[in-house]
Amino acid sequence: MKHLILFILVTTYFRLHEACEKNRVLLHNELGPGRILEFHCYSLHNDLGVKNLNFNAPPYVIEFHDDEELYSATKWNCSFRQGTHLEYYYDVEVYNEGDRLFPRCGQLRVWTTIIDGIYFTRKLSIPSVLALRWKKI
Repeated sequence: MKHLILFILVTTYFRLHEACEKNRVLLHNELGPGRILEFHCYSLHNDLGVKNLNFNAPPYVIEFHDDEELYSATKWNCSFRQGTHLEYYYDVEVYNEGDRLFPRCGQLRVWTTIIDGIYFTRKLSIPSVLALRWKKI
């Protein structure tokens, strides 16, 4: 009986994963014309390196499954920098799976950088709200 329960749990987990849509983090630069957003995003096992995003460019998209971090919750962090001398910054945890028995599917996190701060929403149909104000070096 114990083996049957274990088999059902394992089968259910992998079946859910097969149909599991990837989670996405979208990064937007709405800082203003000529203003570049520099960002560095990483998780425990993935480092995307330092990248630049031009004003009003298509959003930068990070796609992943929650179970990519085998023995810990999936977390993605991004360091944002902007300004003439990159003097404005913020380190943000842009995604946190939390404690889950089964992975989350199709989660969306939208982070938009604007001159007065960093805005956030979980749905494209809902406007972003100011979440963080820029720090200055």
